[in-house]
Amino acid sequence: MSRKGFTLLEVVLVAVVLLILAGIAFGLLHWIERCRIEAATAEVFELGLQAATVAQLKGFPPATLEELIPRLSPQWVQGGKVVDAWGTPIRYRVDGKTFELWSCGPDGISGTEDDLHFTRK
Repeated sequence: MSRKGFTLLEVVLVAVVLLILAGIAFGLLHWIERCRIEAATAEVFELGLQAATVAQLKGFPPATLEELIPRLSPQWVQGGKVVDAWGTPIRYRVDGKTFELWSCGPDGISGTEDDLHFTRK
């Protein structure tokens, strides 16, 4: 007896396997993005502490983040700029004796709700 085509059970099993693999892939992508956010948050905090330390020692914060490069891990610097986990330059603004430091977050756009700001705890 010759059989052509697939049974309903075979089609359902293939669909279930594909859905399971898709769920694993999307879960993995979400986990990777969450790790990037945590790494960028830690990096912004460390940079903020470095800038605050310089501000305490000198009486004013560094004019640019590039002044902190000798104190940083090499993975944070690309092309002479301090970058976050997405390769976007970290933003830094000095106003007299105070400074503001932040990463633009996953979307790479400053001023959105996913920005990661330095706040001293």
